[in-house]
Amino acid sequence: MTVLADASFDPTAQGHISPPLTPAMNSLDHGSSAEDSKPTVSARYLQNHTLVPEFTQQYTLGDELGSGGFGFVVSAVRNSDQKEVAVKFIFREKVPVYGWAKDPELGVVPMEVYVLRNVSHPNIIGFLDVFQDVRYFYLVMELHGTPWSAAAANGNGGKPNIADLAQATLNQQMKNSGSMSGSTSTTSSESSFPGSTSSSSSSLNQLAEGGSSGGLDEPLKPALLVRRTSCDLFECIEHHSKFSESQARVIIKQIIECVYYLNSRGICHRDIKDENIVIDNDFVVKLIDFGSAVIIPPQGKLFDRFYGTINYASPEILKGEKYKAEAAEIWSLGILLYTVLYGEVPFNDPMQAISGSYIPPRVQSSSECVHLLNWMLAKSPEQRATIGDVIKHPWIVGASMPN
Repeated sequence: MTVLADASFDPTAQGHISPPLTPAMNSLDHGSSAEDSKPTVSARYLQNHTLVPEFTQQYTLGDELGSGGFGFVVSAVRNSDQKEVAVKFIFREKVPVYGWAKDPELGVVPMEVYVLRNVSHPNIIGFLDVFQDVRYFYLVMELHGTPWSAAAANGNGGKPNIADLAQATLNQQMKNSGSMSGSTSTTSSESSFPGSTSSSSSSLNQLAEGGSSGGLDEPLKPALLVRRTSCDLFECIEHHSKFSESQARVIIKQIIECVYYLNSRGICHRDIKDENIVIDNDFVVKLIDFGSAVIIPPQGKLFDRFYGTINYASPEILKGEKYKAEAAEIWSLGILLYTVLYGEVPFNDPMQAISGSYIPPRVQSSSECVHLLNWMLAKSPEQRATIGDVIKHPWIVGASMPN
């Protein structure tokens, strides 16, 4: 397995790849704002872009799932079996120099494509396919998780209600009418985010009430993509407020096992956070978004650039010191553990993360849990637990699925 990444790899040497640009900050949208009335990111970029025929023959695009500095994610249906998948459109020009790798079969590809294609773990989102054109790589992945925002709004514990079924009916009828095209936008709505009113939501309300939509029998015009509610752990925490310690342990254990597996393959994710974990009703989690991942050489490596999210950054990163990605990732996992346990972040600001104690939890945890939390959030990377320490810790070993 040959990997070329960071400054040692020059993508321009491959001839067909233009020099990448530094990506913008990656920030996923998690609520409504003044931007709600504008087209979604995916709609703006795809409505006038011709997708490769091989992709459109196999997949039909659906709703937007997320967007960030490196690209955007859209749901799709695989035409051969009607299986729903996720497609991440990665901007070629925004993949940084260190973000490329050489795959034995695919050639030079973004690191995220390379990693997902070469790993296999039940708690890592599954790779299905990849396509490319002059502007994008299309990374096709499994789609996992429960739409937690909708679940919270419906008060239905994440289970579909009649409005959800109405949405599915509307999508299917739009597909049958020919408006769901692989090279154009797909569903009709005046607004891009959940919770807003539009002509399509009126149709949904009538369907939910058992009445006629008045227009669903007529062909629907192609319209912009809509933004689907999130399936990530961030929204799941918002939905539950907090988890019991046994539930938190089940969630965290899966992530720990996933990170341990990646570590054994010499891979560091470098952006572990609740927004990069999708979760379903059964508390099965999968790690996503490997856009900042890196291959760690056997002799180790120190980094001097920050690639993740500030609330999850370790003290050594916040102080501007060179750092080991593995130790910094344990800190991020500690932040995640605290957040899942108590429903809030442990530090108010970077200075508190550097030198202060975390916010005293409002609920009491077991001594084993607190011991692990303190070990993972040790200020000094030398005193911090390793992933080997964490996976063997009694609190993790004792995890079992909740009833």
